[in-house]
Amino acid sequence: MKRVIAAVTTAAALVSLPAPALADAPALRPVSLPFLWPTARLSDVTADGAGGVWIGGVQGRYCLRWGDLCPVYNDGNPVVRRRVGSSWKEYPINGWTGQGEIERIAAGGGETWIAGSGTYVARFDGSAFQKVAVPIDSVGMLSTGPAGTFISHWDLDPAKELFKRTGDSWTAVDVPGFANIHDLQALTATDAWAVGDRSDPQLGSVPAVAHFDGATWKSVPPPAGTGNEWFLRVVPVAADDVWAITQKHLAHWNGSAWTAIAPPAGVADLGDLTVDASGTPWVAPAPTAPPAKPPYRYSGGKWEMAPVPAGAVVTGLAAVPGGIWGVGTQGDDPAAFNN
Repeated sequence: MKRVIAAVTTAAALVSLPAPALADAPALRPVSLPFLWPTARLSDVTADGAGGVWIGGVQGRYCLRWGDLCPVYNDGNPVVRRRVGSSWKEYPINGWTGQGEIERIAAGGGETWIAGSGTYVARFDGSAFQKVAVPIDSVGMLSTGPAGTFISHWDLDPAKELFKRTGDSWTAVDVPGFANIHDLQALTATDAWAVGDRSDPQLGSVPAVAHFDGATWKSVPPPAGTGNEWFLRVVPVAADDVWAITQKHLAHWNGSAWTAIAPPAGVADLGDLTVDASGTPWVAPAPTAPPAKPPYRYSGGKWEMAPVPAGAVVTGLAAVPGGIWGVGTQGDDPAAFNN
């Protein structure tokens, strides 16, 4: 959810804070989903700016196996639904062809965009999603908000990494010091953050951060102790209060430096981040190794675990006024949760 800095004189924090003891956060409870065809999956959840959420994913996937092969398969059909009050609403996805899933939904600044199946990008016009042509062959990041709408992809040419929607076209944006941008979120039109990774001759891929001041993007030193991790998400709350996650740390910007915070005990990797209305960050662990871990919030310098139903795995999070939404699975089925 989320000046480019070519140079910043402030240094990153020199310590990585240890993970404190666990307490309990509010439980996430199941929410009934709209009808989805069998073998469905939810990939993303995003606040709609009006108290509800958007969810996206795929339905109707199948594979008829022959030994270790899958000679007959279907990649499924895209899913986009919006929670309006206590019901779900579906809208046309115009210009979609073939199979595949909606992988990313971005909402903010009065705009809603979706992306999926390589190059499909569409803007919501209030009644349907209308396809928009893009200048790249694979959309890896999609964001929209007060600083505009942006897309990026993985590319060996950094000059072609980031594009901003300008009128009815896309304009290349130069963000120094990046190999890949994984998230870009703005507090205002003149206060935005981009996070991802860059290449280091000795270490390989290392974390990268940049800030936009309304005129230029400038590199910012990442938090000490994050090694060759990548930044995955960033959520600016105020100019001196920005939260982000790397693969293995929660990170906080206090206006002059980043501090890295160790994850809860037993959590190997982080997968998603949101910040609730009180300014408290929530993280969803990446389901990289069983048993899957529930979401956690970092409150008062302590990690608090959010109980979830038995067998539930929460992979995506979104904050709405008064609560938190999550998507993931319940057993073998797609699931949504809120508190």
